[in-house]
Amino acid sequence: MANIKDVARIAGVSVSTVSRVVNDSASVAPEKRAVVEAAMKKLQYRPNSLARALVSRQSNCIGLMVGELDSPFFSQLMRGVDDVVVDGGRFLMITSGYHDKQREEKALDLLQQRQCDALIVHSKALSDERLQALAATGTPVVFINRLVPGYEDRSIYLDNQQGAYLATRHLLSKGHRAIAFIGTNLVEVSDGDERLHGYQQALDEFNVPFNPDICVTAQPTEDGGGDAMSKLLAHQRKFSAVMCYNDPMAAGAMGFLLDSGFEVPHDISVVGFDDVVITRYLRPKLTTVHYPIEEMGRTAARLALQMLNKVPRLAESELRFAPRLVVRQSVKTFRES
Repeated sequence: MANIKDVARIAGVSVSTVSRVVNDSASVAPEKRAVVEAAMKKLQYRPNSLARALVSRQSNCIGLMVGELDSPFFSQLMRGVDDVVVDGGRFLMITSGYHDKQREEKALDLLQQRQCDALIVHSKALSDERLQALAATGTPVVFINRLVPGYEDRSIYLDNQQGAYLATRHLLSKGHRAIAFIGTNLVEVSDGDERLHGYQQALDEFNVPFNPDICVTAQPTEDGGGDAMSKLLAHQRKFSAVMCYNDPMAAGAMGFLLDSGFEVPHDISVVGFDDVVITRYLRPKLTTVHYPIEEMGRTAARLALQMLNKVPRLAESELRFAPRLVVRQSVKTFRES
C-alpha cells in the first residue's frame, strides 16, 4: 500500500508539499498540485482521514442520532440526511437513542468523542434544557422532529396537531362519532400530546364529547398497537373507528382486529400517522397522515452544512413542515345498523 513518501518520490516533491496538497492548502502552486494529484492517482493513494482531521481540525463527519435503527420511519430520515451529506463531500455517522434518556446521552457522547463537525439530533427523551446546553457548545447542532425553545432557527419539525386533526376530521366527516385513540406511552414524547390535542380539536369542532374510556396508550410499535386494541376490545368499549399514534401501531391494531374476527374497515375503520412504506402494502391499504420525514432529513442536512460552512441559512419558515392526509382503503362511511 502506497504511503505519502511514495507519492513524494514519484512526484519529485517534498513530503511536506504532498501533505499540503492532501490538506487542500492554498500555498501550493497549481502545477505542483497537479503533479502530486497525478502521483496520488497513479499509486491509488488514499490519505489517512484521521491524520487529515488532526491537521484541518475537521473530521468531515456529520453525526446523526435517530430514535431507532430498524424503523421504516427512521430509515427514511437517514436516507434524506445521507443524500445531502454525501453530495456535500462528507460522510455520516449514525447512532440511536431508542427514546431512552441514558441511551440518548451515550449516543451523543459517542458522536462528540468522534469529533463530528456537526450534529443532527432526533431526541425524545432529553429535556429542552439539555438540548439547549448541547447547542451552546459551539458545535453546529440541528434538531429534527422537535422545536427547541430559543433554537427555532435550527429546529425542523412537523405540525403534529394539525396532522391528527386532519385524520380525526376525516373519520368524523365519514359519520363516525365513537372514535378511539391509541397513543404512545412514552411520556417524554411531545408529539404524542400534540396528536392527542389534534384529535380533541376535531372532536370539539363536531361537538363530539371527548371520551377517555376509549383512549389508551402503549409502546409505539406493532406489538403496542395490538396490545392497545386488545385493551379496547377486552373492556367492550364501543367505537366504530380508531385514530393511531403512528403506522406501526395502526398495523398492529389491524392485525389484532383481523385475528379477533373483525373486518377493517367494514366493522372498524383505522387511521395511522407517518405514511411509511408498509402502509401501501397492508390489506386494506392504510389511510394515514403523510409525514415528509425524508425531505425533513434533507433539510436538516442542508442546514447543518450551511451552519458548518458559515453561509446564509434557511429561513425559519422553511423549517416547519405541513402534514397531508392520504386517503386509502381503511376507512368507510359509518351508518347506524
